Formats: sequence, C-alpha cells, structure tokens
Amino acid sequence: MYPEYFEVPRAVLQDDRLNAEEFKFIIQKFSNLEHSKLLTKDKWLLNQSDFAIENDLKQSLFNKKWLIKVNNDVYLKIPARFISDKKREVNYDQIGSQIAQRWDKYCQSFILTPLLLQKLLSFIEDGISEEVIIEVIKISSKRVEGNPANYIISMLNDYLNRAIYTIYDFKEEKQRMEEYEKRLQEINRKKERRDKEESFEDYYKKGYR
Repeated sequence: MYPEYFEVPRAVLQDDRLNAEEFKFIIQKFSNLEHSKLLTKDKWLLNQSDFAIENDLKQSLFNKKWLIKVNNDVYLKIPARFISDKKREVNYDQIGSQIAQRWDKYCQSFILTPLLLQKLLSFIEDGISEEVIIEVIKISSKRVEGNPANYIISMLNDYLNRAIYTIYDFKEEKQRMEEYEKRLQEINRKKERRDKEESFEDYYKKGYR
C-alpha cells in the first residue's frame, strides 16, 4: 500500500541525525507494531511502558520530530521531511482509495485493515459501486457502536441479494425505506389516538365525569 514501508519505515534508515540509542528505540517500537497498523496509520500511540526512557533521549526524539505530543498522549511519527509528496497526496482516483478516505472520515477510531479493504473491493468486483459502499460505511458509522466492519459486510451482502448495485438503486431503496418509516409512524400515531379515544369512552361508560 505504501512503498515507503517495509518491516520498518525506510525513513528510519535515511535519518542520519539519529544516534545509536535513538535508532535502536525507533526500530524496536516499529518492530512491535502490527503490520496492519504500520500500513494504515500515520502516527502510533505509545504506552507509558514504551516511553520509559531517559529524558535526554526523549527530548532529542521530540526535537527530531520522531515523537509528537497530542493532548496528553505521546505518538511515534515519521517526520514530515521524510514523507514524499507522492505519499502525502494520495491518488484518490485509484479503485478503493475513496473508500479508504471516507473510512478515515467516518470510522477513524477503527483501523481499515488491508484484509477488510480487500473484502470491500470484492463487492466492487461483484458489481456494487464504490459510491454505494461509501454510503454503507457512512450509515454503519452512525448505527453501530464499536467496530462497524461486520455490519457493513452484512449490509453489502444484503444489497447483493437484492440487486442494489448503483447509487441510483441505493437512493431508490433509501426513499422506499423513508416512505415506509413515515407510513409506519403515521399508523402508530393513529393507533395511539384511537387507543386514547377508546380509553376516554370506557371512562365515561363507567360513569366517571
């Protein structure tokens, strides 16, 4: 996904400002990361145990931008000087790139793993448009507490079964569901009014005035 990354980012080897201790610390932290997190994140949260280092080493890594502080959390991050313009400006014309972009917008608390992205791309191969997948991600992020991945896959499988492929199909389905919800609410309101009227009639029939 990102050619700059191998087992550790190439930038670690390119930064000749790093001394032996700094180099060792950074290599160790990147080596402990899950491969998916290395590919899908642009900064990596450090635990307190990860950060038990001497103050001089700590300050030097901050100065060299390998460590950054966000609120009270400390992150490992590749300095901007080592990130190519090509990587910063992701080509969102590529298939699946819009999915990755919207995932970061709507589901930023959860990692879009290469495996999940590949699964989502398989729905494009089955005929569902990328626009529809993005709409499903958006809906799922609002409806599901926690990681929405399983809900998204379930919805897309349902769309496949019902031949909802294009954004036009999706909008038709959405309008149909909105009309159904509106009709259901109207029926419930009428039922509530009827129940209320019947309770008043019973009240008067029993002689209460």
